[in-house]
Amino acid sequence: MAAIGTVRLSGAWNLYGHAVRMPSMICRSIRHREVRQLYEYNSSRLLNQDLVERVRGILAALAMAETMEGFIGEAAPGWRVHLLSGERRNEWSVTVSGNRRITFEERNDAIERLNLEDYH
Repeated sequence: MAAIGTVRLSGAWNLYGHAVRMPSMICRSIRHREVRQLYEYNSSRLLNQDLVERVRGILAALAMAETMEGFIGEAAPGWRVHLLSGERRNEWSVTVSGNRRITFEERNDAIERLNLEDYH
């Protein structure tokens, strides 16, 4: 991911021009357009600037984690990582700030349907 000087490409990381294989979770789909731009191109111009660094940190931690358990173990306490309940019981939630959350589904150590949403 460009936020940490690397870009994830097809199971490998491009670290300053060198391909590096790392066991980590792959992000298969991002629903939120601005977050997708940040993840794929390190472009934060479309995202609310108050959220950029926090979202970038969460995305980097997700990308570096080998499993969901690893992500939970390394997550900052303020992120309040937890599974949702009810109709969304298979989705994870990570607090960004105030009412904003990153939500996603984890399947086979891959992230799917990642979204940035207003909780209320």
